[in-house]
Amino acid sequence: MKRTIFIIIFLILFPIVQYASDFNMGIFLGPRIMSDSDIEDVYGNGMVYYPFVEINVWKGVSIGGGYEGGYSRSGKIGLYNESTTLKVTGMELFIGYQFKIKMISPYINVGFGSFSYKQTIDSPYVGDYKVDHKKTTMTVCGGIKFHLIENFFLAGEVKYIPLKVKPYEHEVDLSGLRCSGGIGYTFKF
Repeated sequence: MKRTIFIIIFLILFPIVQYASDFNMGIFLGPRIMSDSDIEDVYGNGMVYYPFVEINVWKGVSIGGGYEGGYSRSGKIGLYNESTTLKVTGMELFIGYQFKIKMISPYINVGFGSFSYKQTIDSPYVGDYKVDHKKTTMTVCGGIKFHLIENFFLAGEVKYIPLKVKPYEHEVDLSGLRCSGGIGYTFKF
């Protein structure tokens, strides 16, 4: 299955890359703010990193992808204050639009991500309680790039990831807002 997906993505991207004018790569770093107050009370907000690549294919339209990692938090849960951990990571493909105004480039991205989440609860009463699953969802992002030196940019963005999961009987809201800053480099073709 993974090989088939790779081949399909290659067949789609190969013709597009021929007409690409820019290739951006960089990394974002910032806090992930959890939407659900119960999740935030137990695990809190955490830092995430997001390396990405992006190809400008036509007059400000770009496609790209990235990986979000770094959110791994521990806390205490339940009546007996049992130890628990939560880890959320994800891969994302996106399409975006940016327009350049001299040294700045505001942009918006809409993406599709596959996120995995893993929760463990260390309880002497039920053994190790584990939740380990994946979920796909849409992502929405807006930001601005500052082109300070030729080919080098600083950026800031806000991304919302609506991630509601139902591992057992109850739905859990792992949605979050990521506010981050980043650096990147543009390769011109």
